[in-house]
Amino acid sequence: MANKIMKYFDKNTVILVIFTSVILAFYSIIFFGFYILTLILVSTINYKWIIFDFKRLNRFLINFAVVVITLFIVTILCEAWLQLYPHRLTGIDQVETVGEFSDYTSRGYLTEDVFKKEKDVVRILGLGDSFSIYLKDKRKNYNNFLQQRYLADGKGAVEIINAGMEAMGPGYYWHILQKYGDLFKPDLVLVGFFVGNDFQEAEYYVFIGNFINEPKDLTKRYLRYYEFRNWRLYRLLKNKYVRYREAEKRKQEAKTLPPQQIGTFSQETFLKVEKDRSWIFDKQKRTLLHQKFDECAAIILKMKNWCDRRKIKLVIAIFPDQFQVDEELREAVLTRYKNLARKNLDLSYPDDLIMKFCRAHDLNCLDLLGPFQAKAKSRQLYALRDTHWNEAGNRLAADLIFQYLEENHLLPSRPRP
Repeated sequence: MANKIMKYFDKNTVILVIFTSVILAFYSIIFFGFYILTLILVSTINYKWIIFDFKRLNRFLINFAVVVITLFIVTILCEAWLQLYPHRLTGIDQVETVGEFSDYTSRGYLTEDVFKKEKDVVRILGLGDSFSIYLKDKRKNYNNFLQQRYLADGKGAVEIINAGMEAMGPGYYWHILQKYGDLFKPDLVLVGFFVGNDFQEAEYYVFIGNFINEPKDLTKRYLRYYEFRNWRLYRLLKNKYVRYREAEKRKQEAKTLPPQQIGTFSQETFLKVEKDRSWIFDKQKRTLLHQKFDECAAIILKMKNWCDRRKIKLVIAIFPDQFQVDEELREAVLTRYKNLARKNLDLSYPDDLIMKFCRAHDLNCLDLLGPFQAKAKSRQLYALRDTHWNEAGNRLAADLIFQYLEENHLLPSRPRP
């Protein structure tokens, strides 16, 4: 029957149908499947009952192919624009994280003066993700409090260089350390490892503005371009839509909640973020967790080797996810997502995994989970529906880090003021 049906389609129509199928598969395998099934179904029904003549079907397929091919051409042109001018539509003009020092200067985080280290100053280089940046402008970040603690306790000339960058992970920390570490001239490198997502960020990704992220490695980036979801245009459109939806949800909440109860995320989005991160604590997903941590461990060992060759101390501070610390949040997530079983959760396992690795490789490591869980019973340590520490959380982290550094004599001796 297939041969009989095919004789009703001319050669050009068949070629266009093939082109259309390939393009639809590029956009989505669902589009491709729906198109092929519809084509088979319509052709078969029309062959048996002759609902309309095949000439009309040929014309329809040709017109549909023209529309799809035109859309594909527009997609290519838009993608070319985003490759040449990625900042025009991405939310932040002329800011692109690609591992250059201009990433810091363009955001106002650091200036090149930081490479000038004064005599007799002991310098701590802080590497981390958005936890290093949150409340920095108000001087209420843990790096700010750590600096203040050294000044207040008269521990000599100690300065903190905060080289953190939002939306980054171990792959980026290592990239910055090997590229600019010698210019920073640190005496100690302090790495904040956030349990919530750093396990998944061993690879160095590029973030463009607020919307686009992709692998730094060009081969990995472009080999995946056979799928539309890996194009810059897709990421831009998807993330703009997600942000629009989130803004609408927060507007609705603002109508029913007092101002002090409006968080960074809407309640729905916030719970989903924490639910998505909860796989890290799932006993049934430990194989994946170990696989991800092995990738991070390789990066951490590179950083340790870099520090050892320069006789610089390396300290890993493990930052807990709010899901581990906040019982009320945890109950809200478990209530909303019934498929998330409490019995399958081990909240301390990821931290224990890191600590075990650090002990095996003679690495200085501080786990903040226990103290944060204890302190959270009496006060709020995280900003409202935000996932980051509030001022109290940052202050607690700074106190714990200060205590750990001092008790273990990790900073070189320095002259008293």
